[in-house]
Amino acid sequence: MKNFKRTKQKTGSYCGPAVFEMLVSRYGLKLDQELMVEACGARSSVMKVGIPLIDLAKGLRKIYPELVVWEKSGSKLKEIQTLLAKDYLVAVDWQGVFVADEYEDDEEDGWWKSFWNKMTKVPVLKGSQGHYCIVMEVELKKGFLRFADPYGHYAGKDRFVATWEFEERWWDDRLDRDTQGRKKYVFEDRLMFLVAKKGDKFPATLGMTRI
Repeated sequence: MKNFKRTKQKTGSYCGPAVFEMLVSRYGLKLDQELMVEACGARSSVMKVGIPLIDLAKGLRKIYPELVVWEKSGSKLKEIQTLLAKDYLVAVDWQGVFVADEYEDDEEDGWWKSFWNKMTKVPVLKGSQGHYCIVMEVELKKGFLRFADPYGHYAGKDRFVATWEFEERWWDDRLDRDTQGRKKYVFEDRLMFLVAKKGDKFPATLGMTRI
């Protein structure tokens, strides 16, 4: 795998900008996390809900139009292995397994917002806020994955997670808006993504889609 710069997310909700900072660093490029938040148009929402991948892709296009984001839901660990063998840097969205909030900066909606959402039948999320990480190794025989995780004490060193645990938690859900502005439930299963240069078509051979 080509070298890349490991980084630490600046807040508890900045895993997206931090992962993209690492993804572009393999091309010798720099990316400021605050600039990425602004480019994604997420300044008012990032601390509550993070940043969806589609918005991260839009933000990256504004900063580095020569780069594109490829993604695939319903992915398999062997597909990540294939991409790693081709020297791609692969990221995933999952339920990141944290004992406590090291940052203590997440904004809470409060009891009134929760009550109002229940009364107005807003869909309820099944999981905690999802988490973006970079997969550095998939070892199926030994049963583990090795991550570059930008979160808190994991940042700057290898994080190891058992294969079975990761596969159980390789999903995320969020609330989005439909065409009429109403909240809708979105479930993302086994999502992987990467950043590549324009003209690179190999990710398409694995069923990945440009966003």
